[in-house]
Amino acid sequence: MRRLNRKHLAFAATTLASAILAGCGGSAPTTAEAPEFKGVFTTAIDCADSGKISYEDCSKVMSEAVVTHEADAPTYTSERSCVAKEGEGRCEFTAANGKYRPRLLAFLITASKPPTAKPLYAHPKGQSGFRDIANNTYTNDDEHLVFSEHAQTMFEAQAVKRR
Repeated sequence: MRRLNRKHLAFAATTLASAILAGCGGSAPTTAEAPEFKGVFTTAIDCADSGKISYEDCSKVMSEAVVTHEADAPTYTSERSCVAKEGEGRCEFTAANGKYRPRLLAFLITASKPPTAKPLYAHPKGQSGFRDIANNTYTNDDEHLVFSEHAQTMFEAQAVKRR
């Protein structure tokens, strides 16, 4: 009798293992999650008008992005060195430390949980698009990125300045 129980146990273990392995790869494909909403905005109202994030959340993450801008934006000791690196009309003086830095133009907002924002600047030397502190470029031809009307206007104004 003992032999019969081992056979049943081996059969049950094999059946269980087969059932578990059958779930690995043989199932119908799942739908991929939609990418998180990302947009370029200039104000909290712009951001909230997207319908993806509340005005309060937009305000909060934009304020946090301003703090990031003030702490981490590149700085230059003179306006001349800032303009040489960032481009004409793209620098601002900071009274806090007496230096120059790139002018903050917009925010990249991601509707994640919780939402996030990055400060955006004109791309140096008049190249098309905005850039973040890490020099990643964001352009209006990215189909996964929404530009508010005002951000689009800022984008176009910066592109004109390169001529």
